[in-house]
Amino acid sequence: MRNDFEKAIHFRHACKLFDSSKTMSGEDLTFILEAGRLSPSSFGMEQWQFFVVRDIAMREAIQAVAWNQSQITTASELIAIAYKKNVRSTEDYIRSEFEKFNYPDYLQNMYTQWIDPRSDDGLECWSSRQVYIAAANMMSAAASIGIDSCPMEGFDRNAVEKIMGIDTSVYGVPLLIPFGYRAQEQQPRLRSELSELVTYL
Repeated sequence: MRNDFEKAIHFRHACKLFDSSKTMSGEDLTFILEAGRLSPSSFGMEQWQFFVVRDIAMREAIQAVAWNQSQITTASELIAIAYKKNVRSTEDYIRSEFEKFNYPDYLQNMYTQWIDPRSDDGLECWSSRQVYIAAANMMSAAASIGIDSCPMEGFDRNAVEKIMGIDTSVYGVPLLIPFGYRAQEQQPRLRSELSELVTYL
């Protein structure tokens, strides 16, 4: 198990050029989406929504507002991961999550006291961070079955949300991830040594 995971994290890289002739199977896409669905989130609130963008014209329009990065149209699948904006304790979605998990009163009170006093911008920042946990799991899951990915923040967010036609009172899109198969060999990975990154206290 450990060796399998180690192989996956060494395989994974930010793939800049995908082989557009290769298509992922539906089974593999579901496997990746499941990795996102089962990811941890703060209070277990699952503030994400996964949009699988398959419409060719839509992907071309997104590419045009993303500095024409080819990953968007050459990858087999493009997933936009959105976060939920309405996360105060009084929102219907949050109340339904409390009920789903049968959260005791003290946890509901903790959520209310920690979340509700925040500004709208502060809540969006907190909620959007949950997306990146799911994204990391999805990219690692993809790498474990030989599928490449590339996390992308380089796009005009307002334009992308408009192109996708999502309800921006409910969702925000901070991240796009193309998934598919590399068109060329991965370049050597340059990383700092563990000794430079870890401090034991």
